Amino acid sequence: MLQTRECPRIDYDRTAMAFEHADYEVVAVPERWSQSSKTPTVVVGIPAYNAAESIGPVVESTLPYADEVVVVDDGSSDETAERARAAGATVVVHERNRGYGGALKTLFKEGASRETAHLVVIDADGQHDPADIPLLVETQRRDGTDIVIGSRYVGERTTRIPFVRAIGLGVINSLTNASLGKLRPSGFIRDTQSGYRAYSRTATRSLASDRAIGNNMGASTDILYHAHRNRFSVAEVETTISYDVANASSQGSLSHGMDLLRNILWTVEYGRPMLVLGAPGAVAWLLGVTGVTWLFLQYVETGEVSFLPVVGAVACTFGGLLVCVTALMMHVLNGHPTMKRLGAEDAR
Repeated sequence: MLQTRECPRIDYDRTAMAFEHADYEVVAVPERWSQSSKTPTVVVGIPAYNAAESIGPVVESTLPYADEVVVVDDGSSDETAERARAAGATVVVHERNRGYGGALKTLFKEGASRETAHLVVIDADGQHDPADIPLLVETQRRDGTDIVIGSRYVGERTTRIPFVRAIGLGVINSLTNASLGKLRPSGFIRDTQSGYRAYSRTATRSLASDRAIGNNMGASTDILYHAHRNRFSVAEVETTISYDVANASSQGSLSHGMDLLRNILWTVEYGRPMLVLGAPGAVAWLLGVTGVTWLFLQYVETGEVSFLPVVGAVACTFGGLLVCVTALMMHVLNGHPTMKRLGAEDAR
């Protein structure tokens, strides 16, 4: 049994219940979680789509750590909803599939309506270890952090990430941090795509009212943009994610990655055009001007110049200039209320 730093007296009954579902260790449940209150301390939300094979055990192993477990059945065609209820969860059913982001938005609304102090979101496929819920919650309570992420890249734990997914995550993490303006490694969010997160009451309410959060897998990134815009604090704690589960996410690594990349590139392009377009365009223009100047001087001295370098230098000059003008126009247009409204509708 593990007791987190600054954890108060332990609720041994709930901790013993949690230990029944653990392999060999469990993080202690604080006694304060058992105190009566008009609003729940911890609500665990689980987006689920065709997860009938795994949702029951996930709910049962999560219950000791939560005042309530809420499962959003996102238009499943199997018995996800029935098995979640049988395991002890409150179930909200979408009549049609709205996507991962759509399920998250429902969870934010459910959390806000309950005025829960901590909304913890985990996956339905069993990849996340519910025993880490106290670690996320107590970190959030102790430090007053708005969003706490269960990260694969901090601490001493090691998650064995499949090679292709590891490369994709590395690219997406870098792009996301760059689009957030986090250019120094010390300020990076190490695991921008982890779905294992704890949200404070303030963050839950704010996210529940944000219509710009998309319905697809890119919602994980949308939430970080929302946190950045609203100056919410974000922290990461160590966790281990298991990829060796029977009912893994139905979306393949390639399609998941492409979905996230489209979301990031759209947001960067329309949110920070001067960074993603203007800066590279200026570099290309400077290189082109330098190349044209050098080739001109070479022609004056020798009377000869190669054709291909001339074409390349001219293309860099005019191409870079065109990109810079485009970035400036987009930067100006983004400030117009109509463009902001269209962007929010497109994200939905």
